[in-house]
Amino acid sequence: MTASRVTRRAVAAISTALVLAGAGCGPTPPQAPFAQAKKLDAATSDIATACGVTYRVTAFPGDHRAELANLQASATSTAHTLASVYQRNPAWIYQGETVGKIVDDGIAMLRACGLGEAASALSAAASGRASRTAQ
Repeated sequence: MTASRVTRRAVAAISTALVLAGAGCGPTPPQAPFAQAKKLDAATSDIATACGVTYRVTAFPGDHRAELANLQASATSTAHTLASVYQRNPAWIYQGETVGKIVDDGIAMLRACGLGEAASALSAAASGRASRTAQ
């Protein structure tokens, strides 16, 4: 073999190796884009926090209507943020789960901790996308 043939084969082998190595890099599709992943991160964290505070507030007797109203409003706003990502693509994956599954879990969590208005807002937003895509 000539030197140029060996060089061409070496370059071809290296190029093939780089292509194959590059193909394995990056997130598993269809990952949520960075901007939506940031929204998902904030929304899931805020829902968990709102539920935790709700449990803490209601653990003791007394009139908690004002605190619960504030928590309900905050969680509803967060639900709209989560729904905005869901409306873009419920099949996107974030932290190993689809956005659709995250929305379902968010609805269940909000209902379980007593933030039913926020759960209903999130559920309505999810149902709204389903009915729009059926048209």
